Amino acid sequence: MATNVYIDGFNFYFGAVKGTAFKWVDFEALSRLLVPNDEIGRIKYFTAKVSERYPGDKAPHHQSLLLRAIRSNPKIDVVLGHFRSASKWRPLDDRNRSISDLLRPELQPHADADDMWTDSIQRRTVPFSAARVVHREEKGSDVNLAVQLLWDCFGDDECDKALVITNDSDLEDAIRKAVESGCSVGLVNPQPQATNRRLKDVASFEIPFRAKSVEKCQMPKTVFTEKGAQVHRPRAWDT
Repeated sequence: MATNVYIDGFNFYFGAVKGTAFKWVDFEALSRLLVPNDEIGRIKYFTAKVSERYPGDKAPHHQSLLLRAIRSNPKIDVVLGHFRSASKWRPLDDRNRSISDLLRPELQPHADADDMWTDSIQRRTVPFSAARVVHREEKGSDVNLAVQLLWDCFGDDECDKALVITNDSDLEDAIRKAVESGCSVGLVNPQPQATNRRLKDVASFEIPFRAKSVEKCQMPKTVFTEKGAQVHRPRAWDT
């Protein structure tokens, strides 16, 4: 029986590899490690392209290299959502904090800035202080994953077994409907916290995720695309 694997890219990144040297993940190897007795069908990786957060930010380039390397595997489809960016007012966590604990770079001179901030807090007539921030929100990945899972379970591409790598409760309904269609849907939680109860209740089964799995499942430092181009792992990811 072939098993399709559906990967919530950002949920996986923030739960399993952020802050590690193991971001260059071989998702086919990881899939085989998770279900060693199954034939792997299609692997579908859902994410969105990040944008530059500040001048010189390397994250977009690093992600581009990763996506090129992932796409070099003919078993893997990369499905893209998008980021929405907007300027919004957000409350400051200013309880018992000085101004130097709230802003970067720090305002100078420190003593004057702290005095002005303390005076402002005492004079304010609203419940909290706020700052205008750049709010970035990833959109579409969870919807894309849900639609693809249901399409594969209900559509012409019959899917008898699926593995969903996520801990996003927004996928509860999609997993429930997929199971109701007769598809066995397994859950893998890449997050360090406990698996969302709503997801556990609707999934057919759960496979524990071990943090060391990604260390064992890394692509070669240099990957070759279908056309023979070389894709190198970012040097910044070596540590």
